[in-house]
Amino acid sequence: MSTYFSEKLKKLRKDADLTQEHLADIFHVSPQSVSRWETGVNYPDTEMLPHIAVFFKVTVDELLGTELVAGEEKAKEYTKDIRNLLNSGKLDEAISMARKATKEYPLNTGLHYHLVQALSAASADKYKDEIISISERIINLTDYESSLNHRVQLIRQYAKWGMKEDAKRILDTLPAEIWNTQEPWSGLVLEGVAWRKNQQSRIVRTRYLLEYLVGEYLRVADLSLEQKIEYRKAKIQIEGLIDSIAYDNPEDAVVHLELAGEYIIIAELYCEVGDTENALEYVEKATQCAMFHIEVMDKTNEDGSNYATWETPRNLPWILWEDHLTKPQFDVIRDDDKFVSCFEMLKSNSRELK
Repeated sequence: MSTYFSEKLKKLRKDADLTQEHLADIFHVSPQSVSRWETGVNYPDTEMLPHIAVFFKVTVDELLGTELVAGEEKAKEYTKDIRNLLNSGKLDEAISMARKATKEYPLNTGLHYHLVQALSAASADKYKDEIISISERIINLTDYESSLNHRVQLIRQYAKWGMKEDAKRILDTLPAEIWNTQEPWSGLVLEGVAWRKNQQSRIVRTRYLLEYLVGEYLRVADLSLEQKIEYRKAKIQIEGLIDSIAYDNPEDAVVHLELAGEYIIIAELYCEVGDTENALEYVEKATQCAMFHIEVMDKTNEDGSNYATWETPRNLPWILWEDHLTKPQFDVIRDDDKFVSCFEMLKSNSRELK
């Protein structure tokens, strides 16, 4: 924070005819803490800022000054740079930059979210306490509607850690259900381009919800290998149909990245049931997706951020080659010319992201 906050707090306190000791009692801190706030040596936790603002009947933006209002150009640059580091798999650098950015812009929830992303990608268990602290802070700093995505992410994280009571605490703050809400029916009152854009947006959101629900079912349900294969193939077909409707140009979506992962899993399942012909077909499909993605992953969007979020500096061919095709499950087709061709193609095109 800048000296603006220190001077603003001092002025507000004096205008209210309060001593540092009075302020310390009000906010349950030591007088030394208040003194450090007013001299710029230290600053209050971000969770306390809204309370200070409410007490003095000012906004948090007024308390901090315009240079700290979320959305400044420098904060945007931080966001772009952190995303690029994240998407290149440079997690330690992303964490370091995000920590610096959130200290400088304590109200920018986007920067806090990117810090959570970096910490989670690096090691959610290692940074568990920090992830929880930041995620809860984001919820407190954001208006309810804007906080919904953050609440869902926190629920999923709490559930993953087995913290069911904390997950339920956040779950109880979400809307009760989807059906009788504005989202699925808003298209009924729109026309023309507005209708098309609205429907595409709703479909995309439904796609990701369906993808999550089906993915969880595949992960948890007691299914045979044959069922897993057929369900995954059906999932791909449904997502392909949705993408063709939801995107003006489906090739712009990150479909190849997702398909490569699905195809290689199906190929492995086919190997396990002994269907070598289909296994080879899906290895080839995964390889084709990876080769499409090898150049696209290095492209940037208009805002300068990378094409897609990525948690490792290795590109997609490298991951398919090293993490999947070297598995013993593929030994049943390892000597086939089609497999060898795919294996060598992926291996020769393996490199770190630019």
